[in-house]
Amino acid sequence: MELPKIPFYKKYDLIFKAIVVGGVLGLCYSAITDAGSHYHYLKLLPGTIIGISIGFAVIAFEKSFIRLNEYSFIKSTLLKALIYSFCIVLSLVLFVVVFAEVLGHFSYQEALIKYFKERLFEDFIFSLLASIFLILFLEVNSLLSSRFFYHYFTGKYHRPVQEERIFMFVDVKSSTTLAEQLGDILYSRLLQDLFNDFTDAILASGAEVYQYAGDEIILTWKTATGLKKQRCLYCFYMLKEGIRHREEYYLKNYNIIPKFKAGMHIGKAVTTWVGKVKKEIVYHGDLLNTTSRIQCKCNDFNHDFVISEEMKNALPENLPVVYKQQGEILLRGKALAMKLYTVDFNF
Repeated sequence: MELPKIPFYKKYDLIFKAIVVGGVLGLCYSAITDAGSHYHYLKLLPGTIIGISIGFAVIAFEKSFIRLNEYSFIKSTLLKALIYSFCIVLSLVLFVVVFAEVLGHFSYQEALIKYFKERLFEDFIFSLLASIFLILFLEVNSLLSSRFFYHYFTGKYHRPVQEERIFMFVDVKSSTTLAEQLGDILYSRLLQDLFNDFTDAILASGAEVYQYAGDEIILTWKTATGLKKQRCLYCFYMLKEGIRHREEYYLKNYNIIPKFKAGMHIGKAVTTWVGKVKKEIVYHGDLLNTTSRIQCKCNDFNHDFVISEEMKNALPENLPVVYKQQGEILLRGKALAMKLYTVDFNF
């Protein structure tokens, strides 16, 4: 059985965005200044290359300078922007030499002297401002998904819309005990690492992160997306595999391997925008309450993954999984009993 993989465009999403944004900034810079004017028909090219270089630099160095994030946001942003700008200016000097050799209008010595006198300062300031802009862009991108902007600008969900969705509530097991054992700060770092290590599984399964609620993460799919190649079902397996590959790290840093449980259900939910001070998309309806109750039954069944009968019936029959019916269960707050199933993977 082939598990879902992260789509190419999602895997390198930030690189594409940074290059496009950087290229557009560089193009605008060339258009409103005389940068590259002596290259005639290619006058917009140097600025565009500068912008693309900035995009590459920010993405390439962002992980390398992750320790700078320990400082305040303003200080870390300025420090990173200065480092990126110096690297970009060094690249520009190389570009000047290459352009001079290719076009043959000047010797590279003349081109460098001309560049240092006429463009170096302006290009450095532009690189600095563009780096700051791109760093801010990446921060906003991490806070708000692209779906957020798409739904906001298209007006979708400005009025409540009922749609069929799949929800999965994933909760850390024995969270109270772990918090007491590790202490609040170390436990928070554990949750940071855990949720970060969930990223690949979330991207591969096409899930949307609805909320981080304490030690719980709530994932959701539109029905068509979640059922395609059974992504929603295999998401839990991929979450477990992601942590299994990092067992040594967790043992070394926390002396434990975190375990988690999940409940999954399918049904109708109302999707809408709420809030004026802080806008966000929220989901209303019995679907969320029921999914939360299903996840709570993991402890009763002594199992990590429990789904509803409706969820099981929505999936194909010939999957490499074993379902075990737990009988008709009366969930808290529900008038009618539901059939629940534990899920074990056969691969």
